[in-house]
Amino acid sequence: MTAPPSDGTVQSLGDSVDSTAAARAATTPAPAVIPDGTRFRPWRILRTAPATIWAITLLFTAVLAGWSVMMPQYHAPDEPNHVDAVMRLVEGKGWPHPGHVIVTRGGVGAIMAAPYGTDKRPRDLSAGPFTAAQAMPRDERPSWEELERTPAPRGGIQQIVQHPPLYYWVNAVILKAIPGGGDDLRWDEIIGILRLVSVAMVAPLPLLAWAGAHRLSDGSRVAGTCAALVPLAIPELAHIGSSVNNDNLLVLTGGLATVSIVYVLRGDTSLRTAAWTGGFVGLALMTKSLAIVLVPMAALAYVLAWSRARRDARALRVRAPAADPAGTPPPGASTGRGGTASTDDAASTDDAAGAGGAAGAGGAGGALPSGGGRADIRPFRLADAGPAGPSAAAQRPPWRQILLGGALMVALGGWWWIVNVVRWGAFQPETPGFPLGQYLGDDWDAYWEILINGTILRWWGSFGWFEVNLTTIPVRTGTALVVFFFALALIRARNWRIRVDLLLLLWVTWGLFGLMTVQSAKNFDKQFHVSGISGRYLYAGLVALAIGIGLGAAATGRYLARVMPLLFLAGAVTLQVWSISMVFPHFWRPRDGDLGDAWDDMTAWSPWSEGTLVFIAVAVCALAVTTLAGCLWVLVIGERDARPSRSGRAVVLSDPRSQGLRQAAHNRAARLHRDTLASGQPRPEGADAPDAPTGPTGPTGPEGAEGAQPPSPPAHGDPPPPDRSSARPQPQTPATTNQTPAVAQPGSAPTSTSTSPTAAAAAAMSPSVTEPPLNTATAEVDGARHPQPR
Repeated sequence: MTAPPSDGTVQSLGDSVDSTAAARAATTPAPAVIPDGTRFRPWRILRTAPATIWAITLLFTAVLAGWSVMMPQYHAPDEPNHVDAVMRLVEGKGWPHPGHVIVTRGGVGAIMAAPYGTDKRPRDLSAGPFTAAQAMPRDERPSWEELERTPAPRGGIQQIVQHPPLYYWVNAVILKAIPGGGDDLRWDEIIGILRLVSVAMVAPLPLLAWAGAHRLSDGSRVAGTCAALVPLAIPELAHIGSSVNNDNLLVLTGGLATVSIVYVLRGDTSLRTAAWTGGFVGLALMTKSLAIVLVPMAALAYVLAWSRARRDARALRVRAPAADPAGTPPPGASTGRGGTASTDDAASTDDAAGAGGAAGAGGAGGALPSGGGRADIRPFRLADAGPAGPSAAAQRPPWRQILLGGALMVALGGWWWIVNVVRWGAFQPETPGFPLGQYLGDDWDAYWEILINGTILRWWGSFGWFEVNLTTIPVRTGTALVVFFFALALIRARNWRIRVDLLLLLWVTWGLFGLMTVQSAKNFDKQFHVSGISGRYLYAGLVALAIGIGLGAAATGRYLARVMPLLFLAGAVTLQVWSISMVFPHFWRPRDGDLGDAWDDMTAWSPWSEGTLVFIAVAVCALAVTTLAGCLWVLVIGERDARPSRSGRAVVLSDPRSQGLRQAAHNRAARLHRDTLASGQPRPEGADAPDAPTGPTGPTGPEGAEGAQPPSPPAHGDPPPPDRSSARPQPQTPATTNQTPAVAQPGSAPTSTSTSPTAAAAAAMSPSVTEPPLNTATAEVDGARHPQPR
């Protein structure tokens, strides 16, 4: 027989059932507590992206490559000047102050050799079509160096040097790194390579959109997939992303900064993430002045994360017991290894930090010592402890993160604009002699028409030098859908924190539009000419916009949301086919020819062989089918990620790594309850004896004695649940120490224990008080010994 504790106490029936269930569950290894993805790690995003997202990214890349061949050379906004600026660095001509630079002789020669103008007027833009008879054979086309030695007319104003040189320096380094590259390459090869470099810069956009939507939505598969499909649905982005333009590097760096800021908003206030964020913003500033809108966004994200951490910690303290006699470490207290009881999402209780109240952590050392009567204060690993509320570091003002990120931002790109202000007296110096743009007279109504409708049109599809435009139907329909899904994400967000996050992400698009409006209105007020208005200037906020659209698609309902990826893919394919059917024949099909003649004309002017073009076309079709299969898979399986529902209760977690959050919440609650009970018991004899662990890391196994199924954590931003540990029944002290369970005799009055259905059901689950069988071991839990399977 197993004797009861020597202090004369026995457990109540409910406590015995709880302890036995915990001891039995401890034999099963618990999943990891801290899930991947709560801290910003770029390599982790690459490693955890689903196959469907990779298929979308590869499809987008193939579409960009196709657009880089379909558009004639130099039929993209400012592309001749962008290419000439790259070749200035290749030839070692430096980056002089604007106003003193013209297009080089090689740049003028490339314009005259490209399908840009006509034979009689090669420097004047021509709408085509361009035929194979006009194309020079590839092996006879001159190199850039040969064009530099060929006499040519004086070049026009080179306004590109008003921008920082990062984009052009990257391209120049790549050209020089190619064997036999640099200015020894043919002019068409140089343009083709530079276009492919831009393709590589824009290609990660679907992956970045998925990463941001996946993090902000707590793992919604529909939100991430739909967000990844948004870049594919914008034909103008495919056109600009496949041309030589510094906006492409701004789109990449702005997208990277947006994803890191999303992680900050979700509680990742680590110094490493601050370094990533500052680095991305600095590189964006070294690309274009429009990146200045990212600076206040990043700073405000840290202020919001700090404010939320303090509010969550205050809420946990209010709900915690007035005093913890067991000595459980509070949130942020030292764990014995110089760490704090924090989480990867420590800045708020958005995910599950409030699930266990303000109690300390369970885990590897979760069980009481063998003597009982004292809380277990042995050191434990944070990965085994689980979330315990906002850490002490998250509750401190984020001045270290802001200083570190700001220092990197200034070192990598901010210094350029500081030098401009100090040396030239302007944030971005103007280019004297540059064309003023379209003359409108003193007609502000016409200006506002171009500003609003022109920006929307050039955001969706105005190809070449605004030579081919999408019709009104797809432009207005697409705009209405973007507004609808983003508004739906705001309306149906789980809480106000998500709404604030979405509004902060929307700031990038509105900030870019505001800067463009101020600059163009200033010029129009002086000169009555309109210029500097284009939808591509807003692409730095595309990832942020796609995140909101993805969350809106996921908020359409449980069943309708499954269909959203298919609808998004269908819309993207429709817009791309619509645009290609307008652009391809416009530039390449002869007046009396067909599409086959247009294909021959395009391959004749292309820098690559016809086999390469066929490979790109086949890749687009194959990847489109693969993406369709991925969207169908989402339709079949739906939402099975670790995403809390809008009601505040978590859905069933299928990922073992996410199950750890729920396990940790239960561990904390169970440990707080045991410590509260133990604090009121006299300490038994032999309490100073060392523990005799029966598992790898604790008295009862790898996760201690807390293995029962935990409750669901609260939804993102919801207040932590009240602490109910004080409502649990307290142990009862019988009259004798060797009291045995009463047995009802025939004819005697039944006791309350034998007649209670709850007690009878619990007694059936409790362990036997007889000697354990040979195939079991005993484990000490809450001062009592219970059988435990080997």
